[in-house]
Amino acid sequence: MPQFSIDDVDISPSEFLDACNSKEINQIIDSLVEDGHLESNQINNTSSYGVRSPNTNDERFWASLEHLKKCRDLLSIHEENYINNMADRYKHLR
Repeated sequence: MPQFSIDDVDISPSEFLDACNSKEINQIIDSLVEDGHLESNQINNTSSYGVRSPNTNDERFWASLEHLKKCRDLLSIHEENYINNMADRYKHLR
């Protein structure tokens, strides 16, 4: 989990979560469900994408996709078309 000094007592939730990796955020979500702050049916778990035991390559790939989603407006038309064409090749598999 992220490390904060005693001087950092006034930490916003977004600062805390920004310092967490995806595994730590999932642990926080699990804890919120266990403590009754969230119901499990409220969770849209897109990090596992149907994989029971994701490995580090899975998590890196999903993190890359999430980053691309957030930065779409920075992609060139060529890059965006390349990604769309690549996705089109595999749409029939799911």
